[in-house]
Amino acid sequence: MLYDRPYMRRMMFNGEIKPFSISLIITLVITFIFVSVFRLFSSEWYNLCFQFFSFKSSDHGISILWRLLSYILLHDGPFHLIMNLLGIFFIGRVLEVEIGKKDFIYLCFFSSVCGCLFWYTFNSPGQYLVGSSSIVMGCLACYCLRNPDNFITLLLFFVLPCRIKPKWILIGVLSYETYGFIFNEIGGLSEIAHSAHLGGMTAGAFVYFYLHTGRFFPKITLSPTSVYRDFNKSKPNKPFKSEYKVNLRTTDLNEKEVDRILDKINDLGFASLTPDEKKTLENAKELLK
Repeated sequence: MLYDRPYMRRMMFNGEIKPFSISLIITLVITFIFVSVFRLFSSEWYNLCFQFFSFKSSDHGISILWRLLSYILLHDGPFHLIMNLLGIFFIGRVLEVEIGKKDFIYLCFFSSVCGCLFWYTFNSPGQYLVGSSSIVMGCLACYCLRNPDNFITLLLFFVLPCRIKPKWILIGVLSYETYGFIFNEIGGLSEIAHSAHLGGMTAGAFVYFYLHTGRFFPKITLSPTSVYRDFNKSKPNKPFKSEYKVNLRTTDLNEKEVDRILDKINDLGFASLTPDEKKTLENAKELLK
């Protein structure tokens, strides 16, 4: 039935398709353990990891290509890692359910690259960038823009519960990062990469507005013709021709039709549904009984 599907079970570990956010968390933890072991037994290996994977403001040449993504795997310490893991788990995991795994991967990619390029633009040679904070900020921006007025409960200082609208969280974080960037980072008074955070938030806003217009990111395939076809489907100047068809029935809801719509949600996200498809799901609530 419907709740047997991984995305109807909030995409937990026992689903057929593991969410990318959980895979990312596992990767970050494993990488941190390996780097910590290198640091314990060999400082040379530890320094080599940072030299090879971190992004430096003095980098140039082909090494920049992998450093645009590899820097998110490294963290300065356990506190730095834990804060990013909490952000990915509580924000990224929920956002992935809303927009779908494919679009969430694009969000992580754009946030990583955009955050790195923003930081590279405003920092002097000799500094380095590590951490997945740009991805967390991208997820935060996209989630708050999608759910601006839906109250959420936060634990201030991990103790005091506080109900607040996401739009105020976004405004507060954006104000703090902008202040830190202008008055601290540019003057070299802070080690926090506020510019990378702002770059991640910019990427998150871009992904939100791109998907909000009804367009979709292309599927990642090995066939150039498939990529070209998917790009053409998402162009705004051409009407989107969906390969899905809806056959509404007032008396006898076809369970296969509901399964097809749920498969579409799994591939493209809930935002890809047409009004008729949403109505079909609404009328299919009896299937859950």
